[in-house]
Amino acid sequence: MPPDFEQWYHDHRTSVYRYVRFRVATRETAEDVTSEVFMKALRSLHRYDQRRASPRTWLLRIARNAVTDHLRSLRRRGSLHVSLDRIPDLVSQADSQEERVLKEERIQTLLNGTRTLRPADQEILSLRYGAGLSNGEIAETLGITPNAVAVRLHRVLRRLKEAVAEMNV
Repeated sequence: MPPDFEQWYHDHRTSVYRYVRFRVATRETAEDVTSEVFMKALRSLHRYDQRRASPRTWLLRIARNAVTDHLRSLRRRGSLHVSLDRIPDLVSQADSQEERVLKEERIQTLLNGTRTLRPADQEILSLRYGAGLSNGEIAETLGITPNAVAVRLHRVLRRLKEAVAEMNV
């Protein structure tokens, strides 16, 4: 029986968008890449095998590839950058102007710290904090064990903490 793609879109668009949004520079780009992910998924629906992956995992694999393609294209054009434009929606949720400024500074510091990490480290942070996946779901997406995910996350967070501490010296 073919899957109900409309229901998949409804159930998983937020996770896919949040993952993509964590990895790309602007909200508009995230919307474009997310649309591209669902178009690719729809065209490839006949290849989906529910025994190999859940719909969410399958869609996030497509999203990972779409983000990789997007970032590769930016590198070729020399326009890869990281800025607070990536997450203005987080900053705008603060109550007062002072809180927004403080939150903006903390977020910018974290963004600068993540920029120092390897792409694989950025990837695992995006899956955990962008898409909101559990360690088990990340393991399924990356094809590694949940224990390996826990170890990698612990190490990546330690490296990020060290990077941020060095920037504040």
